[in-house]
Amino acid sequence: MRKLLFLSFTIVLALSLPVNSMNAQTSKKELREILKSLQNEKEIDVTIDMSRVIIHGYSESDFVYRENLRSDKDWPTLWETEYKPELNQKFMNALNLQIFDYGHSVRFGNFGKAKYQIRLIVSSISEKGDIILNGYIIDREQQFVLCKLFISGTGGTFGSKVNLMGDGFTRAGKELARQMNILFKRGRI
Repeated sequence: MRKLLFLSFTIVLALSLPVNSMNAQTSKKELREILKSLQNEKEIDVTIDMSRVIIHGYSESDFVYRENLRSDKDWPTLWETEYKPELNQKFMNALNLQIFDYGHSVRFGNFGKAKYQIRLIVSSISEKGDIILNGYIIDREQQFVLCKLFISGTGGTFGSKVNLMGDGFTRAGKELARQMNILFKRGRI
């Protein structure tokens, strides 16, 4: 009986406390203004995390292992030194060029000291190179997620596996730029 009473008290206490102190202090209107003001930043840090990606139905390490078995090239080395950095570069180039075309001067890239960060987690890459990412815009000072994003990019039709993925990353970069443009104007997506 005591354990049940203690458990119910703990649950009631947990539900009554605010989940995030910043969320409790920031209204939706204030949050929208913060998101609109991101366009005034000079630089926004972007990180792409592929640690949990499923590529062609396999984990990243299993995909690289399978490709290494099929190829006469050293796929693990190529993946880490050439292919993966190339995919990230295609994404960043597309993002920055598209955001510039929308008329904004904010730069996205590897800016470790920037106040805001967009953390992108790659969920899956299909055989055609279609890519799905979940994104989070984070205020680094407050360690608070300001906005969640869902980004996808359609892969290619012809070319190598890496080329098809590159098309997906390029289109995903353009899609993130489109969403950021909307965010800069309305404060929400």
